[in-house]
Amino acid sequence: MDNKKGGIFMGKEALVIIDVQEAVVANAYKREEKINNMNRAIHLAREKQIPIVYVQHEYPEGPMKRGAEGWQLHSDLEKPLEQDAIIFKTVPNAFVHTSLKRTLDDIQADHLFICGAQTDYCVDCTSRGAFDFGYNVTLISDAHTTCDNEHLTAQQIIDHTHHTLTNFWSETNSIDLKSSGDLDWSFVK
Repeated sequence: MDNKKGGIFMGKEALVIIDVQEAVVANAYKREEKINNMNRAIHLAREKQIPIVYVQHEYPEGPMKRGAEGWQLHSDLEKPLEQDAIIFKTVPNAFVHTSLKRTLDDIQADHLFICGAQTDYCVDCTSRGAFDFGYNVTLISDAHTTCDNEHLTAQQIIDHTHHTLTNFWSETNSIDLKSSGDLDWSFVK
């Protein structure tokens, strides 16, 4: 289910971009703003040579079938480069039935910066999965999105997710928030 494209730089941090695909973000809350913030994080990660992992969800049929128009990365999102990893998944948690953990272990990542879609599904599940595997997680607070549902607005879902995930902590790792404008990775040479 996986494909790793090219090699990726060695480092302790990694940027993980989840499911920013045409069908997933077609009606997403503040899509343009959120994708611009994701692109800001991608540009800075490239500048600092922080490894980038793109994750794409797929189904055997329909608009999310591999290769279909809806499966493609959104046209406004910065596309993967040769050195970026690409992981394909079929369940919300990008660690399940994929090589994501192996890819992150290969680059010795211990701190993941996560952005993408949808907040209440794959972003949430993958953040929790990363925490469970012992990674420190920074959810890029203004660079993930979702859609309204029958009970909550997208903003309420985002706020609830921020509240819930930032209460995850242990003696060795935690989940925190940082906006795309506050990312500087100044500790990276």
